[in-house]
Amino acid sequence: MDVGRRRDKEGRKRGWDLPGKEKKKVDSKPKNLDDQEIPFRLREIMKSRQEMKKHISKKKRKEAQVTFRQKFEKEAMGSLSDVPVPKFKQGKKESDKAYVHRMEQEAQHVIFLSENQVERKPEKEETSQQKKEKSQRKKGFQRRRLDKVRQQKEEKAIANLEKELFRDSVKFGEVVLQPPELTAKPRKSISSDKLGKKSLLLTSLLAPGSAPQPSAVSLARQRIVAEERERVVQAYRELKKFKQQQLEQRQNFTCIHSPAKIFPDYCRHCSSL
Repeated sequence: MDVGRRRDKEGRKRGWDLPGKEKKKVDSKPKNLDDQEIPFRLREIMKSRQEMKKHISKKKRKEAQVTFRQKFEKEAMGSLSDVPVPKFKQGKKESDKAYVHRMEQEAQHVIFLSENQVERKPEKEETSQQKKEKSQRKKGFQRRRLDKVRQQKEEKAIANLEKELFRDSVKFGEVVLQPPELTAKPRKSISSDKLGKKSLLLTSLLAPGSAPQPSAVSLARQRIVAEERERVVQAYRELKKFKQQQLEQRQNFTCIHSPAKIFPDYCRHCSSL
C-alpha cells in the first residue's frame, strides 16, 4: 500500500498519466470535430421555451390562480385572524402526565399568541351591509359614467349628421352666376310692412302737406335783389377784363436788356424798376 501511494505521488509530481484515471482538461480538444456542444445558457433558454409551449387548460390555470390568491390572503391576514382554539384528545398510549403536559404547552402557546396579537377594532370593520352599499354606489357611479359617454356619442353623431345635411355637393366644372336667394328671415328681423309706421317728429316735418310755405316777396324787394345781382356781375366782369389786359401787356413787352421777349418779372433789371 505504501509503495503504491508513493508511486502515485511521484507520478503526479512528474506529470505521468496514471492508468485508470483520466485527466480533465478545461479547453480540451473535442472528440468529434464535426459536433459542437450547445452552451449552457442556450440550453436553459430552450428548456424554458419548451415549458412555455406546454398546453395548460383554462380550468387548471383558473384553479391555480384561485389557490394562489387564497394562499396569499391567508398569509396577509395571518396576523389578524383569530387564534385557533386547540382540541385536546388523549392518545391511546399517552400517559396522563404527558397528556397534561401537552395541554399546558398548547394553552401557554394560545395565551402567548392572543397577548401578542395586533390590536383589532371590530366596530370599525365594514359589515356586509356597508359592503353592499359601497358596491351599489360603485355600480351607480359606473352607470352614470356609461350614460354620460353614451350621451356624448349621440350628440357627436347628431352633429355629424347636421354637417352632412348642410353640406353642398359641388360638381366639377359647376359655375355660380349669382348669389343664393335667402328666403328665410332672421328671428329679430322687421318686416317691410311695418317700416315707416312709427310716429317720428322728422316724419311729420317731411310730410308733403306739413312743409312750411315761403312768404311772398314784395316788388321793391325783388328790384333791390336784382340790382344787387347786376352790380356784382358787372364788377366780376370788369375784374376779369383787367386781368386779361395785364396778361396781354406782359406778353407784348420787350426788355431792353435782352433782345428776346420776356416777362419783366423774370428780368433782374426790369423787375427792379
